[in-house]
Amino acid sequence: MKRLSLLAVALLAVVVFAGADDTGRTESEKRAATIRYGIESQVVELLSTLKTEKDDSLKAEILDAFDASTSTKLKASILEYLAALELGDAEARAARIVAERDSNAEGVVTAAFSYLRALKLRAALDEAAEIVADDEGRYLQAAIRYIGAAGTEKQAAALRAAYEADGASQATKEAVVQALGALRSVESFELLSSVASSEESSKAIRMYACSALGELGDDRAVPVLVGASVSSDPNVRAAAVEALGTYSGADALAAVRQALRDAHALPRIAAAKASGESRDAEALPYLEYKASYDPEKAVREASIAALASIGGQRADDYLSAFLEEPKNGTQYRSVALKAILADGGGEARKKALAVFAAAQSEKDRAPFTAFAKAAMSVDDEAAAPFAELMLGDKDFSMRLGALAWIERNRYAALADAVRSVSETDASDAVKKRAAKALERLSP
Repeated sequence: MKRLSLLAVALLAVVVFAGADDTGRTESEKRAATIRYGIESQVVELLSTLKTEKDDSLKAEILDAFDASTSTKLKASILEYLAALELGDAEARAARIVAERDSNAEGVVTAAFSYLRALKLRAALDEAAEIVADDEGRYLQAAIRYIGAAGTEKQAAALRAAYEADGASQATKEAVVQALGALRSVESFELLSSVASSEESSKAIRMYACSALGELGDDRAVPVLVGASVSSDPNVRAAAVEALGTYSGADALAAVRQALRDAHALPRIAAAKASGESRDAEALPYLEYKASYDPEKAVREASIAALASIGGQRADDYLSAFLEEPKNGTQYRSVALKAILADGGGEARKKALAVFAAAQSEKDRAPFTAFAKAAMSVDDEAAAPFAELMLGDKDFSMRLGALAWIERNRYAALADAVRSVSETDASDAVKKRAAKALERLSP
């Protein structure tokens, strides 16, 4: 009996010690320990959390883990995390992986290319050009995309040579055309123009060529794109029209307006986006008609967003009236609310808040729920008054949604309201989330 009692005391001591150790650590210390000692799945999950929180406080530990790890998945996840937070600390590491690609796992090499491409780092451009010149099939696509993101005219020449090489695959040609557009390679105009104009080229490659010509910003592209905007294929027409949105000349704007009347929905959607991109005030009556009466949902939504992008009193008045009219349907009114918050003027935003507050008190909560989702998807200070109203809503999910927005945007102006929720809310889940949000709001 005495031996059993001693064993029980010993076990209790272990439990107490373990609990004290766990509660004695800060959240940051626990996370650091996970990076250093956790199993792969734990570290990958934590990296995902840190990425969502945009937290780079454990960067040093993460880089140490990268250097020590032999796991392809973990190394790739770390590079993905660093890219998401735009941390260039692994540039030399990634370049070395590409240079020593024959002795590295394919997944790690591909992840290294993705990281370099995302941050437009140039450390491995010579290696990438070599891969393209030698037609290294395993990494060819990754190298082309990387050059498109970070390269110069020097590498553009290598891409054009790859396009024109005997036996170049369709996939290679498509990737090259996209990369030349991303590079904004003016010296590649003749190649891109010939591809976009050729009815013999495949649909996909003509689309990519049109998009590339839009990226170029070279006025010589306008007549080529206008010609493609009346092509027999609606996909090519749509690509050409969207590319025309980057040009402000009269011919380009006129072609886009006409595309708003295209029989196919794809060019109409592209034309709405292009009108917003070019901020063509003369397109406003077309867009108002499309927003109200077009038979395609996507066209109506694109037109609403374009109206807000163009802006001005007429657009604000239309969108405010559209939002206030229940007959327009909740799905379209929600799009209008989001557009107003993202791009509308101050008076339009005030009217949107009034509509939101009125919907909050209605018996039918469906419109308010849709409006709340739309408002909380806008990461802009204009959405703060909407989040503040939601903090006081009777539905705990609304309060959670507001807290998520405040935490994501680190909106310290609502810290006092969040603190009140953390102390007085009837829901433990809401109180806990509010406390977590307060930590993120601390300087």
